[in-house]
Amino acid sequence: MSDERSPTTPVAPVPSPERARVLDYLRTRAATLGPSGVRARVRAAAEELEAQLAPLDEPAARACPSGGDWSIAQVVDHLAQTQIRVVDELRHLLAGRRPPPPPVYEGLISGAGTWAPWEELVDGLRSANAELDAVLAQAGAGAASTSTGAVRARTILVANRQEPDGAVRPETFVAELDWKEYALVQRLHLLDHRNQVRGLRAALAGDVGRR
Repeated sequence: MSDERSPTTPVAPVPSPERARVLDYLRTRAATLGPSGVRARVRAAAEELEAQLAPLDEPAARACPSGGDWSIAQVVDHLAQTQIRVVDELRHLLAGRRPPPPPVYEGLISGAGTWAPWEELVDGLRSANAELDAVLAQAGAGAASTSTGAVRARTILVANRQEPDGAVRPETFVAELDWKEYALVQRLHLLDHRNQVRGLRAALAGDVGRR
């Protein structure tokens, strides 16, 4: 009898309810919203995020009150790097083309978040947000492909998964999304980081108060 062991195939985790809820939200909202409605929601999320950034100065943007977490400057850099890739993928989708690989991976960031002037980082994010809004405006003006729903982008999503031990851990998964679903992902992404910036600002205020 042979003593050799066959290589085991990794078992994929069972999809979580949180993953199902994210996908259900995207599909339901995309089905009920027209292009102008999608644009309005993405635009509002971008404005809410930018409002959180407006009062900050260079020292506050560079501080890391939560230890190993990103600074606000790095969050802004991440969003700008992501948004400009998103704009390119949306242009493909609206033209009826599947975006070429690689997809927009989670956690994109450049070295600029640690050295570029704060004002420059914020201007870069505003510019990227404006480009995204302009592309969505074209969709609202009738430039969206008539094959909406047929052409999809391979999209990397993250959901906060509740584990049996009570811990909450990120679950990364892949979804195939049409242009409206894809655009609504960007709304959720902006809102998630709006909340992150809000939390970092609160932590900074607490640090100042304890001095």
